[in-house]
Amino acid sequence: MAVDINIIESLNLFEDFSHAELEEIASLMRRIRVTEGEAITRRGDPAHTIFIILSGNFMVFFKEGRSYTLHNKGDIIGLSTVAIPFYYTGTAVALSDGVVLSMPGQELLRFIESNPALSGKIMKKINQIISARLPFVTGRC
Repeated sequence: MAVDINIIESLNLFEDFSHAELEEIASLMRRIRVTEGEAITRRGDPAHTIFIILSGNFMVFFKEGRSYTLHNKGDIIGLSTVAIPFYYTGTAVALSDGVVLSMPGQELLRFIESNPALSGKIMKKINQIISARLPFVTGRC
């Protein structure tokens, strides 16, 4: 079952999408409930799914004890599905019960490749997020 388009259009990542594009992206997503303590990504595993937070609190753990928390609607986990190194660089654990949208990374890449007008906008947003998080991953502030 497709995710409600109203949920998708409220997310920053998809703010420039037409109704038809929102319908297509919504058809690729699943709404998943997560429970406190559940790991949705594991550092070192191949990155195959991207997650968008709708509710809940998550901590992403990296090497050498580095971490950050995500708790805002629209925060993204698993960006390595569409960016080098294509494996999860952190382990994301739910700190509370919550709800996320999940989408196979290959489907997001296919969507981006088939929509040149949007690909630059989406990748720019993804690169901004990656750049802001890079110090937590590398330890270089």
